[in-house]
Amino acid sequence: MKLFFLKEHSLYKIFKTIEKVPNGRTIYIYIDPEHAFFDNERWGKEIKDVLQKKNLNALFVTKTDTSKYFFSSLGLNVLHQEKHKIVKYFRLIYDFFFNIKKFHLQVYTKKSYIFYVVFGFEVLFVLIILYLLYILLLPSTRINIVPVSQVENVIYNFRYYPHNDIQFEEQSRYLNVPYYTGYIDYKYDMTISTANIKYIQQPSQGVVEMINKIPEDYSFVKNTRFVTEDGRQFAAVDYIDLPQGTEANPGKVLVTLQAMEQDIHGDLM
Repeated sequence: MKLFFLKEHSLYKIFKTIEKVPNGRTIYIYIDPEHAFFDNERWGKEIKDVLQKKNLNALFVTKTDTSKYFFSSLGLNVLHQEKHKIVKYFRLIYDFFFNIKKFHLQVYTKKSYIFYVVFGFEVLFVLIILYLLYILLLPSTRINIVPVSQVENVIYNFRYYPHNDIQFEEQSRYLNVPYYTGYIDYKYDMTISTANIKYIQQPSQGVVEMINKIPEDYSFVKNTRFVTEDGRQFAAVDYIDLPQGTEANPGKVLVTLQAMEQDIHGDLM
């Protein structure tokens, strides 16, 4: 035998219906999880006493963890039927649109993945509302100014003529501009220190022979500086590889050097 009680049914109807069941029978009792029956543990104890007096083998069919715990804590037999996930999601969506209070209680109590989704959605919704209020309170206007008339380029054709040509101006139909020619005698003397002169020319170059009497190779990078005994400076034009040698048979290489601008004393060479 199955007994179904909706949340609209009174506690009186629940107890009276159970009391009418013949003694010793096995019954399945369905009570809506939202019924006021679950608000007070006393109703569970009373229904347990009724079942024991009538020697009824009762199984309380539950679909929520709350109702399951309610009957289990009283020592009553429970047949728990887990809701399908799709049904639970549809129920959650229904509560979101039509019973928002219950929806918040379920979501914030479980603290599951959907809790963070809902929390993020609500924060985003609040930010959108604040942004809309910001736009309404501080309106902005964009003004485009377009000129009513078009700007056109005007080109004038000028003719230049010698100022002493009187007939040209009378015969020409263009805009005429007379021009004058002349010259001015100008002489200027300038003196400058030779220390500040830089000659724009190809610096002098020469070839020297380098000799190595040590049994070790030497390498010199480009622009390696060479200084003569009288202080003149020269720079290597290319990279230098000086082979090793001995006193009897020294290593030799020809090197191209280029004169530098100043000697070691800073004077122009």
